[in-house]
Amino acid sequence: MPTIEPLTLTLAEVAERWNLLPQEVLLSPHALPMYFYFDGLVFDFNDKWHRANGDVSVVQALEGHKTRQSTLEIDLQRQAMHKRGLLKLTQWEEALSDEEMQSQQSESDRLTEEIARLGELLKKRSEERQRSVRNGLLRAAPRSLNEIAERGQTRFPQFAYMPHTPNRPAGEATAIVEGSVVALEDGFPLKEFLTGADLVVSMLDIRAVEDLAK
Repeated sequence: MPTIEPLTLTLAEVAERWNLLPQEVLLSPHALPMYFYFDGLVFDFNDKWHRANGDVSVVQALEGHKTRQSTLEIDLQRQAMHKRGLLKLTQWEEALSDEEMQSQQSESDRLTEEIARLGELLKKRSEERQRSVRNGLLRAAPRSLNEIAERGQTRFPQFAYMPHTPNRPAGEATAIVEGSVVALEDGFPLKEFLTGADLVVSMLDIRAVEDLAK
């Protein structure tokens, strides 16, 4: 029975296969693509909205609207009570005309709609973020590989590349374009460093290098 060839080899296994040190494989002119396992949220680098803190301006606007609406509601209540003779305004308050009160009510109504819209937008963003989970391999960036070659480890990367999928069915699309830079968030288990022991190489890439060397 023929031996089933693995899809990937570890960096150590590639080094042993080629009779090299792991560092020599990393610094090889062949520049083998190297991958590491990641379980967490992955976003396209250009997707500013879904990435961490991408909602800051919307959250700030929402809080500002809530504060303004609260002020308007209190003012309208006091003005209405004043008109009915149930409340005396302070020296810092001026009695508003019916037109002015109507204008404030219109602003309050508009803010109510905007608060609901922004709240729904943030809820949708949160749900969409949770659909961006990846449990699989990502391609390490050259900088990460260089640091591992020089120091034996690198800070666990915040960025990597979305790998290509061999033999993908025609017409099948992915949420993130293959080969694009991706931002990594909330990895589990949390790792502080990426080392050579975390790296694997595709058997297809290994065979391609070996075929060229024949």
